[in-house]
Parts: sequence; structure tokens; C-alpha cells
Amino acid sequence: MSKLGSLLRFFLETKVLLRPVPLIASFKLTYRCNLACRGCPFHVRAGLPGAHMSFAQAARILDALEKMGCRIVIFEGGEPLLWSDGPSSFSDIARRARRSFVCVGATTNGTLPLDVPVDALWVSVDGLKDIHNDLRSGSYEKIMANIRSSSHPRLFVHYTLNARNFRDLPAAAEILCSLNQVRGITLQLFYPYRQGEEDLRLSPAERAEAMLTAIRLKRLGYPVMNSYWSLRAMIRNTWNCRDRLLVNVEPDGTIFTGCYVKNRGVVQCRECGFTPIAEASGAISLRPGSLKAGWRLFLR
Repeated sequence: MSKLGSLLRFFLETKVLLRPVPLIASFKLTYRCNLACRGCPFHVRAGLPGAHMSFAQAARILDALEKMGCRIVIFEGGEPLLWSDGPSSFSDIARRARRSFVCVGATTNGTLPLDVPVDALWVSVDGLKDIHNDLRSGSYEKIMANIRSSSHPRLFVHYTLNARNFRDLPAAAEILCSLNQVRGITLQLFYPYRQGEEDLRLSPAERAEAMLTAIRLKRLGYPVMNSYWSLRAMIRNTWNCRDRLLVNVEPDGTIFTGCYVKNRGVVQCRECGFTPIAEASGAISLRPGSLKAGWRLFLR
């Protein structure tokens, strides 16, 4: 079945037949990482039992996700590109996933070579050089060099807005969008896991300023991939969360459906900054902007 046909069948199952089918899997292969980013609650778990899965376990989980009806798999971590199991590398598990899903993507810290066999690749950049380096372990120059040398056809920058970097967004977007390798920018807002990083939390006024800045940049023609609807909705979190669309996989093999934070921290809906699930919620409600955003990111 074609990618478009698979997604049309998904909408039939969920909107007409009312089946609780997940759309997107957030798949954590490992908690291991070569950085210690200030806002990340996961790298500190790298030494715990079950912090890194085997190829066989990952393959079984991919089969389970396919049986659940999931269409999109996004690998993350930790740092997913560090994942290996004996002779198997991340590229091997990515190829295995691409046999079964409409779109397979990965979110990486960008410090490793970026030409991996996924349909879409997100590289995290969180501000201009000095602030990014303070937030993300001095990795800016390495990331930028890897982006410039990449031939990946669908490389996006993922920017997490926080109290330190949200005013960097216009200048950072100018630099990033000047790179031929970058197809667009996706934005989300920092979520406080309450592990000593509360100073990164956006106040309500800062949150509004950040989203209005993103809307202005999008109107100016910058390739901000988030829809206008989701950017506005995130100002006060006035959207109807369809968290059943998300299924989460932990490195120990645990699978759970629902909020990304569930089993990972304290769920604070008013603090939510997870624009991907907001966009998916908009798409399932047939909001044109969210449908267009999904098409551009996962199908185009």
C-alpha cells in the first residue's frame, strides 16, 4: 500500500470506525549519549539497567508497533545514532523499520555523521553558538560542520525554545536557513522535568512572545514547519490533546500509549511544549494547517 493510502486507511479506522489506533511511535533505543544537555532528563539514566536494547528486542517491538497499526516511527534517545548491538548499527535498525512504516525518522544531537537511512532526520540546535554550547555541551561547531557535510535529502533542524534561547530564534533561523542542507525548522517548547533545570522554563509571557515570534518568522517566509494553528494553540495550551495517537517505547522494552511524559516525569498539561502531539491532534481533527505540516514532514 502507498504511503498516502496507508494514512487514508488510518483516518478511516480512527474517524469512521473509531478504533484507538496510534499514529506516531516515539522509540527510545538507548539512554546512552555523548552529551549532557542541561534540559535533558534522559542521559542521566544511561547507567541504569535496561538503558540500551538489543537488535532482536528492537525488531520485536517494531513488529508489535506494526500490529498496533502505528504508521510513523521516530527514533530518539539518548543519542540514537550511537546505538549498536554487536555488528548491528543504527542504520541496520533504521532499514529494518523502513520495511514496515509510512515514515521512519530520527532525532539526533548532530555530533555524529548524519547520512543515515531514515526518511526524515531532525538535528537539535538550540540557539546561537554561545547559548547552544552552554545548553548542549559545547557541540555547536561539530553540529554545524556535520550539517554542512550531510547529503541527507530531508534534514530538519529541531529547536527547543526555552528561557535562555527563545530570543535567539530569529538570528539562529537566519543562519540555519541559509544552509542548503536544511529543509526546515520544527519548534517545540521546553518542558520542565524538575531535575534542576527549572531556570529554562518559559514564563507565560515568554511563551507567548516565543510563539508570536515563530508566527512572524513563518509569515516572513522562513521554513517553520509547525502550522499557524499549533503555534497559536501552544501559547496557552488551548488545544484538545489526543494523546492516544502517541505510543512510547523505552530502552528496556516497555511500551505505553499516551502522554510523552507519562512514566518519565510529572505530567503538567499546562506546561506542555510537545508540538508534535499538538500537530497530530490537529491533524486528526482535520485542521488543514496540521494536515499540511504532516504531509511536508512525513510524506513529501
